[in-house]
Amino acid sequence: MKGRFQTAVFMLCATASRSIPLQQMTVRTGEDVSQSADYALPLKAQGKNPMSINRPSPKEAAPLQKKVVCRPRHIHLSIGRYQNSTHSSMTASFSFSPKCLDLFDDDALMGAVRVWDRSENFDILVLGDEGDVRSYSAPIVDKHLKPIERDGMTHYFSDLHYHIEIDGLKPGSKYSYKCLLLQQPNPSSIARKDQRGSVRLGQNDVSIRAISKSDESTFFTPPAPGNWYSSSPDNTIKFAVLGDLAVTAHSRQTVHILNQHHLRFDGRVASGENVHLPDGQGIDCVLLAGDLAYANSNHDIWDEWMDMMSAHEFFRTVPLQVALGNHDLDYDPKTMEIALSYESRFRMPQVRPALRDLAPNDLFHHGNMIQAKTFVPYEFGNAYYSFSFGPSTHIVLSSYSSFLPASVQYQWLVSKLQAIDRSITPWLVVMIHCPIYTTFTNHRDEIFITAARTHLEPLFFKYSVNVVFAGHVHSYMRTAPTANSTLHPRGPIYIIQGNGGRQVNEPYTNEVPEEWVEVRDNSMYGFGSLELYNHTHAKWTWVKTGFNTNVHGKIEPNFSIHDDVWIMNQLFVAADGYPMHETDKFL
Repeated sequence: MKGRFQTAVFMLCATASRSIPLQQMTVRTGEDVSQSADYALPLKAQGKNPMSINRPSPKEAAPLQKKVVCRPRHIHLSIGRYQNSTHSSMTASFSFSPKCLDLFDDDALMGAVRVWDRSENFDILVLGDEGDVRSYSAPIVDKHLKPIERDGMTHYFSDLHYHIEIDGLKPGSKYSYKCLLLQQPNPSSIARKDQRGSVRLGQNDVSIRAISKSDESTFFTPPAPGNWYSSSPDNTIKFAVLGDLAVTAHSRQTVHILNQHHLRFDGRVASGENVHLPDGQGIDCVLLAGDLAYANSNHDIWDEWMDMMSAHEFFRTVPLQVALGNHDLDYDPKTMEIALSYESRFRMPQVRPALRDLAPNDLFHHGNMIQAKTFVPYEFGNAYYSFSFGPSTHIVLSSYSSFLPASVQYQWLVSKLQAIDRSITPWLVVMIHCPIYTTFTNHRDEIFITAARTHLEPLFFKYSVNVVFAGHVHSYMRTAPTANSTLHPRGPIYIIQGNGGRQVNEPYTNEVPEEWVEVRDNSMYGFGSLELYNHTHAKWTWVKTGFNTNVHGKIEPNFSIHDDVWIMNQLFVAADGYPMHETDKFL
């Protein structure tokens, strides 16, 4: 939007996340859109939309002047809830400081996303509603969860986190977008609902001032279920897989190298130097298997993690799909509300809004570790969900929500597995934080692992899951196709990719690897790449990004270990291990 005024189709996201198209309106963007001002606490108490903010009391207020820049930040994407043969949706997430509400007294502020494709004469503006924004506050605590004061503050106050789903997009298509911070229109300028219940603007165009906007970014919607980005035989779909990231020098190196391979379409890389992947292909989607920031109830670390990710282009151009890790269960020690930041900062293609109760008494916090002894009361939301991406269906599970046979998650999983049409999406991928198979000593006796072996593994084998990704253990491992601790040509492949950056030094349980272990390593950092070539074949590559150097107590790196292997879709493998014809499975 280069001129002073820009016309766009205006869309309003209702609380139920349904977009209602309205008449055209004029949006005044202006040239100088970034507003800042000196801001002194305490904040003025205001009950502004889009949602009320917990304000610090004068006793909590910091005496220093602070510079407030009201500009969307921490911009990232996730796959939307709607993926079919003709329509696709994406969710754009971003945040801004709650102090911005106090800089503009006359009008409440709202988030919005402008999306366009000039080649298709497509240009829409989607407004965030109260159901699309989250914020929270929590006591500032030390590593033992004891309340402390930091910089004159006793509480952390989060940004306003917007998650705006953009519907009505074409599958497998490229779009440009910007995130905006707007002043809300006067409600009196919007006419009553018509007979069909649609909200429409009045006769006069409404002028909305954009306080600030992000730089332009682009994204590709996923191909329609069963489709690819193009019919070219060289066209593939690639997922980056990582886990247990944190904010360390090694995690920064991991995401830096991942960013070098990030976005491509028809073999064209959008930006970055390709130095590690042999075919030069980029990343279409990022799968993060839990333990994102290792904030452990220090919410400033969450902001640092978001800053680290935001420094890389893939974060705002490629969908990021996350799983719940134990370190993502950070909670308020006073209210005992769990997953505060995880639910506020991300919006996955949820089955329904999150249902969370208070943390159980045996959810404990010790040093840099949050861990539960039993399942926590957390259903739906970002805990577990599914999505399709071209020829693949992905199921993301929660290790910490109950998956016993009578549980909500288990029943949902069974119904989802039964409903998948493998003639359309022949690849089936599961992501869960705690591994079912592990060659390492740490964590192996946790209930979340032993119960998964009992209740989830039989389902994975029955429904021919291809690959199960996990983290939790800070090392790398890939199994052969396995069922019930025995090699089986039609069993899933289990991969631990817990070496994203937190640490790598897990001891092996046995000096000699178990028979189902193909590759294992406890000395190198990295991420993985799952590249789908066609209905029957995929390629898995472990990309090493670093190692511990001269650190006492750390395991010396083993540079001789590599992992680059072709995977035959188990759906097309007979019980004797020989391939079936691709069509035989569906006859």
